[in-house]
Amino acid sequence: MHHFTAKNVFVPLAMAALLSACAGAPDQEHDSAHVSDSQVTLNIPEPQSLSNCDCEALVDVNENYFDRGVRALAARDYDQASDYFQRHRKEGSEEAQREADVGIAFVTLMSEAVSSSGTSDSSGVDERAEVMILALAAVQTLEGRIQALDTLNKGLSKDLEKREEALKRLRDLTLGQSES
Repeated sequence: MHHFTAKNVFVPLAMAALLSACAGAPDQEHDSAHVSDSQVTLNIPEPQSLSNCDCEALVDVNENYFDRGVRALAARDYDQASDYFQRHRKEGSEEAQREADVGIAFVTLMSEAVSSSGTSDSSGVDERAEVMILALAAVQTLEGRIQALDTLNKGLSKDLEKREEALKRLRDLTLGQSES
């Protein structure tokens, strides 16, 4: 004979309840495959709200005189760039002072490079690339100056050697006459 205890009755009832709960639960993967496109709502802003945005104004908010100077430099407007760097210097911070000094020195160098090379038109590339082109032109200008200074140095060294030899001969002549 089989004795019915609470344990014998409870275990099958718990298993039956669990199986019925699993059978009654919807299959989420199965249901999501049957969702039509009309039931999906996306949380994307409407294009009209973006059309009213003044994105240029948002970008310009963080632009300072140094940034404007770099833009003018990229456009090869050296006078305007120098003016912007001077204004940036007046901001007073140590960082602004250093940035302005570098900007003004670069403008001066590029102004001299343009006047000596005769090229002043922009090549129509991105501003960052234009600044890189200007930096390369500055390096070429400085290399040209170094070569010119090396040539001048060699000439001055030869001249100095000749003068030292002449002074030595003059000393020898002068000392030779006073001994006699």
